[in-house]
Amino acid sequence: MLSHEQVVLAVFIVSFILILSESTHRTIAAWFGSTVMLLYGHATGVFHLHEVYDSAGELVKTYSLEHTMLGWIEFEVIGLLLGMMVFAAILELCGFFEFIAIKAAKMSGGDPWKLIVLLGTFTTVISLVIDNVTAIIIIAPVTLRICNRMEINPIPPLIAEAILSDTGGVASMVGDPPNVMIATEAANLGLDHLFGFNGFLLRLGILTLLAWIVTLGYMRWYYRDWADSKPANVDSILAEDEWDAVEDKRLMYTTLAILLLTVMTFSAKEFLGLAIEIHAIALTGAGLALVAARPKDHELRGGLMHMVTERIEWAALLFFAGLFILVGAVGNVGYMSDLAYWIYDNFGSNQVMLAVAVVWVSAIASAVIDNIPFTAAMIPVIVSIGEADPSIDIAPLFWALAMGAGFGGNATPIGSSANVMTVAISERGPRPITTAEWARVGLPVMVITCIIATVFIIVFHGVLYTSF
Repeated sequence: MLSHEQVVLAVFIVSFILILSESTHRTIAAWFGSTVMLLYGHATGVFHLHEVYDSAGELVKTYSLEHTMLGWIEFEVIGLLLGMMVFAAILELCGFFEFIAIKAAKMSGGDPWKLIVLLGTFTTVISLVIDNVTAIIIIAPVTLRICNRMEINPIPPLIAEAILSDTGGVASMVGDPPNVMIATEAANLGLDHLFGFNGFLLRLGILTLLAWIVTLGYMRWYYRDWADSKPANVDSILAEDEWDAVEDKRLMYTTLAILLLTVMTFSAKEFLGLAIEIHAIALTGAGLALVAARPKDHELRGGLMHMVTERIEWAALLFFAGLFILVGAVGNVGYMSDLAYWIYDNFGSNQVMLAVAVVWVSAIASAVIDNIPFTAAMIPVIVSIGEADPSIDIAPLFWALAMGAGFGGNATPIGSSANVMTVAISERGPRPITTAEWARVGLPVMVITCIIATVFIIVFHGVLYTSF
């Protein structure tokens, strides 16, 4: 007879087998698992109830199972993605992506490898100031258009953009959603002097740059045949005027201005101490963009909203929600606590090796499940390790988590939210990205970059808990 914990783990494993096998759509697979978890929880009461106490220690309220599972969903992440998807939808409607597609094709001179370097670098750079999911939402549709017009396979540049943005985003507090979550928890623990915007860049900048260069080098070797191919229609694209693709310049300029203001608010949040969450900033900016884009004609307003909403990747948002529930259920029955004890028991005697272990455990786990819900589950694990042994400085463990979650997310198409969005956008074209194709590129990149992170931790461990 299986125990409750074993049943939960079995549902979790079956769900992820369905997701990775692509035998059914990933969103359906995630929600199949989530629904089974919900029904099983109702029938058995296996999940712990969430109790709230007042300052005197008296029980105030006990939340039901539905509220507990609802609490597992990181609505901050989903709100951030939704807000940025609205921006992307409006920019697509006004012709901005077509404009960038033609411009980038002309700058590359029709050379496929130059196109990867150009778009990959651009995506990485903007991932330093906005999260890499947003960067992908903005740049992946552009890439798909370029490749369709040049009649080349869009899979290499799409995968390259996602992996390079994942790798580059490790160096920025806002570059990767797991980093935002780590920085938030670190601030709650009084470590905000280490995990601020500058803290990430100063401690992980050189490491990330090296990992990024090595990743680009591996891709040049792996995609060597594709990079040496001769695209079609290059001459006709080079002769086009990119401004002819813009259907509404006023709408484009207005939306870009509001997007820039939103991004600046992301960056200013830390420096100005703004008491507003990142997802609230994104949704507020999206709301302003919709108001600014609203036509005067009442009938056109409904048409605009329909065109915007049909361009939002609702399936991807639902997939993330299902993923959070699956990971939350596994953590709720104690498997994450078991992981904490296992890491501490095997590596706790050496703080350097403990940090290295966190890198590899985080990388392997993030390769199987999205690094956002894994990070949400892993943060309490690190806090538990620090509480179990006060002599352990947990700051290097948080840095190790950032490295492992960021680099490990490269391995599979569900390893990071940027990857999930890239696959979702690729499905708009004739050649969707498969799990097997992604893993052939991403898995070696994960191993290479984690080896670099391991060497970095061994050599520069002291830097990870020292204030500059």
